[in-house]
Amino acid sequence: MKRPTLGLLGRTVLALSATALAPLAVAPYLVALNREAIGDQVLRTHAVAARSTAARVQAFLETLSGPARALALNPAVLADPRGVAAREMLAGLLQAQPLILGAAIVNADGAEVVRAQSRGGAEIVTAVLADPSPGPIVVAEASGATWLRLALPLDAGLGQLLVVADPSPLEAVLATEELGREAQLAVVSRTSGVLLASEVGLTLRSFPRTLVDAGRVGHTSGASRFEGDDGGALGAYAPVAGAPFFVLSSQPVAVAEEVAVQMRERSLWAVGGALALAGAFSVIAWRTVIRPVRRLAVAQARLAGAAVRGKDEIEQLAASFRTLERVVQDRDSLGEVFLGRYLVLERLGSGGMGTVFKGWDPRLERPVALKTIHLGGEFDKVVRGEQRSTLLREAVTAAQFSHPNIVAVYDVEDVGDAAFIAMELVEGRSFESWLHRTPRPTPAEVAVIGLGVARGLAAAHQRGVLHRDIKPANVLLAKDGAIKVTDFGIAGHISERARDAGLVFGTPGYLPPEALRGEGQDGSSDLFALGVVLYEGLTGWSPFAAPTPVESFDRTLTRDPEPPHERNPDVPEDLSKLVLGLLAKARDERLPRDAAALAEQFAAMVTRHGFRFTGLPAELEPPEAWQGRETQAGLHHTLVRPRTTIKPAGAPRG
Repeated sequence: MKRPTLGLLGRTVLALSATALAPLAVAPYLVALNREAIGDQVLRTHAVAARSTAARVQAFLETLSGPARALALNPAVLADPRGVAAREMLAGLLQAQPLILGAAIVNADGAEVVRAQSRGGAEIVTAVLADPSPGPIVVAEASGATWLRLALPLDAGLGQLLVVADPSPLEAVLATEELGREAQLAVVSRTSGVLLASEVGLTLRSFPRTLVDAGRVGHTSGASRFEGDDGGALGAYAPVAGAPFFVLSSQPVAVAEEVAVQMRERSLWAVGGALALAGAFSVIAWRTVIRPVRRLAVAQARLAGAAVRGKDEIEQLAASFRTLERVVQDRDSLGEVFLGRYLVLERLGSGGMGTVFKGWDPRLERPVALKTIHLGGEFDKVVRGEQRSTLLREAVTAAQFSHPNIVAVYDVEDVGDAAFIAMELVEGRSFESWLHRTPRPTPAEVAVIGLGVARGLAAAHQRGVLHRDIKPANVLLAKDGAIKVTDFGIAGHISERARDAGLVFGTPGYLPPEALRGEGQDGSSDLFALGVVLYEGLTGWSPFAAPTPVESFDRTLTRDPEPPHERNPDVPEDLSKLVLGLLAKARDERLPRDAAALAEQFAAMVTRHGFRFTGLPAELEPPEAWQGRETQAGLHHTLVRPRTTIKPAGAPRG
């Protein structure tokens, strides 16, 4: 009877297991020799505690200042601070945030104009408002307790909005259970001492003087051993961003060393248990993982019509691509196909550049979107190796983004003439799908979507990354209201390859005029495409759409669309003007000039009008004329040669 062979997968798993077990075998000796390193771990724990406490204090302050900041920018308050509307808004601020005891508007000279205060809080509010300490955040004493006073400037230098608030909820962030015995944690004001502490009666004298001095002057966090009269302490400090506070965390050296000994003992027990579990896992893994996965790989190779012998996982991955292309229309077959380590579940959409699938990552147990991309075809003259390296570099760049308005990239692999990218799966619809269904998005929803896309573009542009293919299909709307831009890096890669071949890559109707003229693209080119998307969302009509790409390009270069509010009376004129400013033919005439400024204008407009977007409607029905399909991202593009001779708008056409 022939003995079974391990194969590449089995040998790899066993080799990795042996590699993992080798350090564990010597770990007890390393732990015994690194007591000081374990002490450093205790120090890092204090550093994490200080930074996390500072972040939670910052979040608390932003919770208080957020509604107040919106009130300070409200046109009704600025127009008539003594008016009924302003008084009602001040009262509403107190009702919306119970921690706020009172709020007052003072003019540029510091004289109080109007005030709102809770019942029973008049004495405290009066005392805190009268405190002469300057600054945007002041710690004041009144009625035997500590209070916060926040000062938010009114627009146009008209004065300030002063808010008096109770900081007591911050006590919940000062727990020291994770730090160990005799640990101390305090939030300190740079001017008035301890604001809140983990123990009653804790003062600055409870901490080493050198630690206090480091926290008071430090602009960044830090941790070290600080000497003192009682033997010193291990401590850390961290500033609270945007506030005159900092956080101190400390523990006597003797106690910390005792904790280090306990940690060492626990580590020894943990390592011993890990060695036993690893040995058992090696046996179980062969029976429950390696053999089933190997059988699945063999079955997948047979499905691809290839011989099993001599095939490693890389070659089987290439076979998976070929199999996937053959059975892409058969949903029942997809459940047996893998792309790398990802199980393919169903097809979401396809186009000329590749196909998008819904997949499952069994290692991290989460759904993913798998986008396959063809690297050959239109770019036969471009070296394949350069294409792959460029795509990998673009994917790495996109993966570095961590922004709520950009689809996260998890992984990228390439095989032969194809590649795939694993990215965040957005449960919802593309904006393109919503535009062709009822009920249609309202101007308020379109404005909030524009704000989300602008913020995503601003984050990318700050890192020097252009999108080059902004369109409704690349704007994804999640069911929970999240707004995300997808295809960062992919469009840029294909665009560069097209430019090398003397072509222009993009989607007709969304390409900016400068791209069609062969003048290249910059950040304002993405804003032009976003303007087209928003115009279509507001009016239901694409300003440069045409039956053929050539006609669409001609309209992009010559047609000036009418203002959106003239096509849809429900569109506010300021929103209409903002969108129309993005569609200027010349780059230097587009306003605003960059994505960050556009995001600021959208944010101000959303606040001013009270626009909201809470997610997709529960039911979206397609009209009879719509025969489109759902996709995770648009894959339909066009390659054209740039127009070298352009006639001005209105010139005779030959």
